[in-house]
Amino acid sequence: MPTVKKVLTNDTFKQFWVSSGSLPSIISAAILDGNDNIVSSGTGVSSGNGHFYRTTSVNSPGWYVSEWKATISGSPYRRRFRFKANLNEVD
Repeated sequence: MPTVKKVLTNDTFKQFWVSSGSLPSIISAAILDGNDNIVSSGTGVSSGNGHFYRTTSVNSPGWYVSEWKATISGSPYRRRFRFKANLNEVD
């Protein structure tokens, strides 16, 4: 079973996108809640060599989706993963 990514509520964390060799012409990142409503969104920041990031946080505990959308050579791409935000607790 895959490991569940976890963050603490109100803690700052980075979303990452890596596409070495092919740079996107458009790239954005969002955090979605369990109903696919956008909690936060913004453009990706290039850190060089096809690596992008976006700094964000979530304020409420629960399940969320980190989603990246990019256009590379005219084609749309999307990457998503689920993560859980906990109330300042340690597992």
